[in-house]
Amino acid sequence: MVLLSWNPALAETRRRLLVAGGYEVESLVGPEGIHQLEHIEDPDLLVLARSVPIEQKQRVLGSFKRRSHSPVLSLLSHHQIKLPEADYGVEAFSPAEFLDAVKAILRA
Repeated sequence: MVLLSWNPALAETRRRLLVAGGYEVESLVGPEGIHQLEHIEDPDLLVLARSVPIEQKQRVLGSFKRRSHSPVLSLLSHHQIKLPEADYGVEAFSPAEFLDAVKAILRA
């Protein structure tokens, strides 16, 4: 699984949570993370954190969906709507909600 975030501290917190849940996670941060993502092929899941600016989410989704069939989970704030290119959009504000969303997607 790959997690893309703009906030290093939150990225590390989510990475640790996912690892504790039994998942292998590669955490990418900031604009350089977008460039690193271009070299990763078909992760089980791509998670786009709330901290990723909407313009960057759109850029990542367009590029990623052209070369991968992996599902994409976009974490949303209350005022955000799911981007059409994202397979899933979730307002997960607690660690349990976040893990439940990941588990459900990977079971699908």
